[in-house]
Amino acid sequence: MSIEYFIIALTVILIATMLFNRKARIVKVFVEQLKVFKNDRTQKVYFWDILSFIVCPTLLSLIMVIWYDFRIDKEFAQILTTAFSLIFTLLLAFKAILIGKKNSGNEIEKEVIKQTFVSVVSASVLSMIGIILSITIMLASNCVVLMISTMSILALSFMTIMLLLMIIKRTFVIFTRDDQTSKKD
Repeated sequence: MSIEYFIIALTVILIATMLFNRKARIVKVFVEQLKVFKNDRTQKVYFWDILSFIVCPTLLSLIMVIWYDFRIDKEFAQILTTAFSLIFTLLLAFKAILIGKKNSGNEIEKEVIKQTFVSVVSASVLSMIGIILSITIMLASNCVVLMISTMSILALSFMTIMLLLMIIKRTFVIFTRDDQTSKKD
C-alpha cells in the first residue's frame, strides 16, 4: 500500500472519529455554531452570516484551486501546521478567559459570552482539522489528494479567519460593556 492511500485512510478515520464517535463527536459544536448565526428577532439563520462564514470561504477556495490552479506545497503546509497549532493554543487560553466571565448577571451578556465560546470552540476544531490536513499535504504526492486537501485547508482557513474576526468583535463588546458598567457604579 502506498503512503498516499495510508494517509487518505488515516485522514478519513480521524475525521470519521470526530464525526461519529460518541466521546469525540464534534457535530454538536457545528450545530451550536449554526445557532450563533441566528437572527435574534426572527430566530432564523441569518443569510448574510451563512454567506460570510460558510459559502464565501468555500467558493473562494474552490476558485483558487480550480480556476487559478493553486496548490499548497510541503513547505507551506509546514507553515500552516505551525499557524493552525498556534491558533489552537491561543484559543485554548481564550476559552479560559471566557469561562471566567460566565457568571455575569446580565442575561444578554451571558448569551454573547456563550455564543463567543461556541465560536472559539468551532475555530479550535477547524484549526485541529487544518493541522490534520496540513500533515496530509506534507506526506502526500498524489495530485487529487493535494487538490482536495488544498481546497479544504483554504476553506477552513478562511472560515477560521472569519470566526476569529467575530470572536474579536464580540470580546471587545463583552469587555468594553464591563468597563462602561463599572464607570456607572
